Amino acid sequence: MKRGIFCMALVLLLAVPAWSQVATGEIEVAVTDAGGGAMPGVAVTARNVDSGLERQAFADEQGLAVLRALPPGTYDVSTMLEGFASVSQEVEVRLGQTVRLRVAIQPEVSDAISVVADAQMVDLYRTSVSTNILPEQIEQLPVADREFERLAFIAPGVQRERGTFRFIQGGPVIGSSGNASQSTILVDGVEFTDPALGLARTRFSQDAIQEFKVITNRFDPEIGGSAGGALAVLTRSGTNEVSGSVFGFFRDESLREQDALSEDEFDYSRYQVGATLGGALVPDKTHYFLSLEYIDEEDFVAFRPGGAFTGLAEDVENPFTQWLGLATIDHQASDDSTFLGKFVYEQYEEQNFRVGGVSDVSNGQELLRDNWNVIGGWTKVLSNERLNEARLQFGARKYDEPTNSSAVEEWFSGGNTLRIGNNVVGDLLGDGDYWEIRDTFHWSAGGGRHDLKAGFSIFHIEERSIIDTFQEGLIIYATDTRDFPLLYIFGDGSSDVEVESDIYSVFIQDDWVARDNLTLTFGLRYDYDDGGNNPGFEHPLVNSRDRDTDNIQPRFGFVWDVTNNGENIVRGGAGIFTGRYLLVPAFTELQQNGLTGRVTRTNLNLPPFFVLDLDNPENTGLPLPPDISLMADDLEAPEATQVTLGYTRRLGDTGLFLDLEGIWAEGDNEIVIRDTNFGGNANPIRPNPTYNQINTYTNEGRSEYRALVLGLNGTLKGGHLITGSVTWSEKENIADDFSPVFPTGYPSDPADIEAEFGRSRGDEEWRVVLSGIFRLPWDVTVAPIYEYGSGQPWNRIRGYDFNGDGKNSDRLPGVERNSEDGPDFSSLSLRIAKVFSLGDLELELILEGFNVLDEDNFDVSSVDNAEFFAGPTLANPNAAFVPNPNFGNYRATLGARELQLGVRIRY
Repeated sequence: MKRGIFCMALVLLLAVPAWSQVATGEIEVAVTDAGGGAMPGVAVTARNVDSGLERQAFADEQGLAVLRALPPGTYDVSTMLEGFASVSQEVEVRLGQTVRLRVAIQPEVSDAISVVADAQMVDLYRTSVSTNILPEQIEQLPVADREFERLAFIAPGVQRERGTFRFIQGGPVIGSSGNASQSTILVDGVEFTDPALGLARTRFSQDAIQEFKVITNRFDPEIGGSAGGALAVLTRSGTNEVSGSVFGFFRDESLREQDALSEDEFDYSRYQVGATLGGALVPDKTHYFLSLEYIDEEDFVAFRPGGAFTGLAEDVENPFTQWLGLATIDHQASDDSTFLGKFVYEQYEEQNFRVGGVSDVSNGQELLRDNWNVIGGWTKVLSNERLNEARLQFGARKYDEPTNSSAVEEWFSGGNTLRIGNNVVGDLLGDGDYWEIRDTFHWSAGGGRHDLKAGFSIFHIEERSIIDTFQEGLIIYATDTRDFPLLYIFGDGSSDVEVESDIYSVFIQDDWVARDNLTLTFGLRYDYDDGGNNPGFEHPLVNSRDRDTDNIQPRFGFVWDVTNNGENIVRGGAGIFTGRYLLVPAFTELQQNGLTGRVTRTNLNLPPFFVLDLDNPENTGLPLPPDISLMADDLEAPEATQVTLGYTRRLGDTGLFLDLEGIWAEGDNEIVIRDTNFGGNANPIRPNPTYNQINTYTNEGRSEYRALVLGLNGTLKGGHLITGSVTWSEKENIADDFSPVFPTGYPSDPADIEAEFGRSRGDEEWRVVLSGIFRLPWDVTVAPIYEYGSGQPWNRIRGYDFNGDGKNSDRLPGVERNSEDGPDFSSLSLRIAKVFSLGDLELELILEGFNVLDEDNFDVSSVDNAEFFAGPTLANPNAAFVPNPNFGNYRATLGARELQLGVRIRY
């Protein structure tokens, strides 16, 4: 019904939104005479003051000239009409923003008139719920480890990810997304989301980023693949002036405090060095930009076993090295045609990956990444009313995780106290090749009242995955000794599989200027993934599985400039947003279906008749039927309905803007995994005797998100930039992740999936963020960031398998999922920089402090959430509880106070 209502509105209004360009911005100039009458035919030229790029348009019958698809930057906008004085104004175009100017021209009686306007950091006419992270913020704000994505946390509606699987820990959870892998990532106008992991396919140096936009809710139809939020990133390009920098940042143990849970004084150091260079091969025509960065860190990870193994605790060496590179070339072939090319590279090596908590060194892995990508673009101005943008990309991504040990894996007290030996995932490999064609066409219609945009993309994926689970076998013990093994899990066969898929997308959108101060936007998007749900997969338990074709996504928005002067603006809208199939379920089905790939088997220890011999575990004990994983016959991509209403108020001439935003989102068809071959706690039988667990990916998940945001942002006199927000939100879902951590992340009762509806693991009911860049005398800059988040929840579980379904995720009666509150999070970071002029060079000395108040921020993901080591079960209801003395304790913190020294030479 909701989709039908949106489609009817679309048909009746014959239109669709064009606000959030993913790699460019727009300038709209309304030209009038002295009396306010429209002035058609006026030539409006925008010239980039750094690169010389020029774009020209002529005012239409309404006096409106639109300059589309402009690379973000500073532009000199001028008017020209014979007999009238030229008027010029310098404006700042931000990523995805539309700058609106009103210019009154007069008969030529004097020289050209120049108008000076302050650059606004607030996008007054946005329809999405979004925040631009500006070049000044990227350069001046303190960023831990110089990972630019962390600046997304200063945007309201962004929460901290605490999940530990698939590299997502610590990442931004954007808007109504359930976790950090559910957002779309776009870089320079192309799809950059890893189809398996949901993160960026390649990492970037902070000095390679010009600007990025955090779109927390209700983005326009040009962006797809997410039922939550999106991140649009723009990398740097060269200018007419040859310029660059050489920089270095350093930290060691003398600059950091020992955190509350550290065992030893561990040798620590981090060196981060790099350089940039940009300029013009041909001034005003061809520009280049180069960035290279190297990171070398000697760090540690906290190994904190429990029970009888507490004395083994130590801080384990966890070093890594990383190379990051970017090369860009831009060329303006003519006044109406520009080209771009970009090359991105990353290489990463880490030792003792997955070590920590109760996992010792032998249970860890080495992590190797090798990623590259090439992007090409062409922008063509076809006429005053028409413009076309084309993008092409191709690249490869690889991550390899060889294990530290070839010994059998052993878990003591059900894995709650110690894990040693080969890791569950084995020698893991992910390897992918990609290409994409993307095109967007802009045109004006209806006498300039309709600014339309339509486009398509084809994204091709070839992915290979090897996850030889239980590669050396896993023995799970009931206690902290080897006296009573519970079971032995092992696998045979190869998990080496490939998935190939093409994702086709089309969209159309239009900004309809219904009145001079009211713009209505309507949009429609359609996505089609021809391989993400393994269509045509054959299995005795799978009926015919078709491709998901029901992904029509209508969207509506409006912007009302109440006083028609940018002082009071009301905006809002609603839409349907379809997410993507990340490839983990597709891989898992091909790898673990019980017939092909790798077959998982379990032998139980049931003395006196079925005794598990630790010297020959594969051939002793009671063998169970194999465990398998499948996708539901009718598995679809997740989707969400999002509704927002906002208000922006300019606070006089202070340069500040007050924002109010209300957000509601409801997720449906979200992908969860549960054992469909289990009758439930009330009837714990397995209807299909051929298999033991049948872990099935279904669309039984759902979510709800509500938020109210109060923001204050702007640029004060003197160039001081401040941002601040207070966000209240409630985020609930049935499952935090479709690939939960084994064995504690699964439903308590697989037959009662609705009982899993509870707080999202990243939920922070209250979040406060304040940041600023203050320019002081003597070329000193002070830039603080303060973050506060109310406690994120954690899931209180029994700690053992109560119902016999093979998972240690059972909860006590009456205990809801994620019902326990973790500790509040509070952190103040500060950057102080002083610039010295050395002739043609500038020397900048930098001191950065992270968590400068030395708050004890405990890592909620490290909590020991198992209440017992053993206790009553359905099979043995009279067994005694064995309490876990470490229950509720944390094994790690998020870092104590730490200082970083930096130096940068600009030329």
